[in-house]
Amino acid sequence: MTNVLVVGATGIIGQKVTKQLLDKTDDYLTLLARNTNILSIDEKREREVHGDVLDDKVLNEALDGNDIVLMATDSNLGLSVQRIIDGMKMKKIKRLIFITSMGLYNEMPVTDGASGNLAQDALLQPYRTAVSLIEDSELNYTILRATRLDAGKDINYDLVDKGEAPTSENVSYDSVVDYAVRLVNNGKLESHKNVEISRRAVAAK
Repeated sequence: MTNVLVVGATGIIGQKVTKQLLDKTDDYLTLLARNTNILSIDEKREREVHGDVLDDKVLNEALDGNDIVLMATDSNLGLSVQRIIDGMKMKKIKRLIFITSMGLYNEMPVTDGASGNLAQDALLQPYRTAVSLIEDSELNYTILRATRLDAGKDINYDLVDKGEAPTSENVSYDSVVDYAVRLVNNGKLESHKNVEISRRAVAAK
């Protein structure tokens, strides 16, 4: 059994990751969110922590006893990530999985004048800053950058390293969650790597 802290537990990815970890593993989960009212807790497998990682008491309570931290949040990213890193070091937690956005390295193709890249969208800068903080840490991290997320039910994806173009512009939530659970289960998988996940391209007939 592994003890896993899910930061951003009420978001779409956070909720889906939680369900898959409960269904497919015997892990014990700590669910951290600013609004925990929507959570339904199985006290044998989960505990909830209400609040923000910017609060010392909340962060310490959330980190206590955990082996892995999975972040799927987009609030106050730079400061939140630095506090998570510092807290993990203090608690001697090594493994961090960070699920974040595409376009941080201007790798997305520009179509019809629209783009999901940092060069055209300054709102992505906090994501890029957060990723850099993680890469500069001494943690056993995996950064998982997702292309445009959709509600497709397929689990069908490719991974590319930082600096490479994704094989497509979209990916299903279910695919991202599938790989996130694999990362939780295997601390050596994509260790110290920054990868992008996208739907596997269909070969032309």
